Amino acid sequence: MRILCDACESAPAIVFCAADEAALCHSCDEKVHMCNKLASRHVRVGLANPSAVPRCDICENAPAFFYCEIDGSSLCLQCDVIVHVGGKKTHGRYLLLRQRVEVLVLCSFRVIRRLNRVKTGEAKIN
Repeated sequence: MRILCDACESAPAIVFCAADEAALCHSCDEKVHMCNKLASRHVRVGLANPSAVPRCDICENAPAFFYCEIDGSSLCLQCDVIVHVGGKKTHGRYLLLRQRVEVLVLCSFRVIRRLNRVKTGEAKIN
């Protein structure tokens, strides 16, 4: 399941911006985050290949659709129904978006240059 861009609603999203609470395609990311100095500072994370979806912690076979905050487990529909009976019906469960993020964090070139200067000792953190 690929997430569509929240701005154009047609292209697949490749980044998520927490400040804007939006998943964006490459084109919309450039338009939104290169338009002004403040927006260019937003940190974004890359969205990984959608084929890498989490599996159910119980059966370890089916894709997980729910996360139980009490049990701390990801569950497929069938296992969720079996596990959450009786008193466990009150457990807070959340729908998983099944979208992994990549470790790569995207931010403005200005921020990256500043971090590199700090890393090499050319600049100090204020």
